[in-house]
Amino acid sequence: MAHKIVITKILPGNFRSQFHVFLESDGASGELTDQVLVDPVSDLGIPASSKIVIEMVTYNFSGFDGRLEFDNGLVADNMMWVLPSNSDNHIDFNPWGGIKDFPGLDGSGAIQLTTNGFGTAGAQGSILLMVRNS
Repeated sequence: MAHKIVITKILPGNFRSQFHVFLESDGASGELTDQVLVDPVSDLGIPASSKIVIEMVTYNFSGFDGRLEFDNGLVADNMMWVLPSNSDNHIDFNPWGGIKDFPGLDGSGAIQLTTNGFGTAGAQGSILLMVRNS
């Protein structure tokens, strides 16, 4: 059995888009490592050389922590925000211009999720992401 990961684009747009992510652990497959949540090319239809900005994140995790990252093509991705367990949070990055991607030469710029504690049966959560082209 595999983890249940459902990613839905709920507000499509050429400049700004919103995504809903539902996560449910199968209790056996372990952690998520660099799980792609939003890919700039396939999900937003922008050129690979473009960068995306995260404007807002709303999330609710039960039983695990998460870390959002941008794929920069290196061994260590650009860590950008920690999403702690058993929290229900809304984070608006707009007052600071959003969280911007700074990809490496081989980076895709994809928004990824890495978890801690997600391998436990019953761990589940949801994420809402608002992103835009930079």
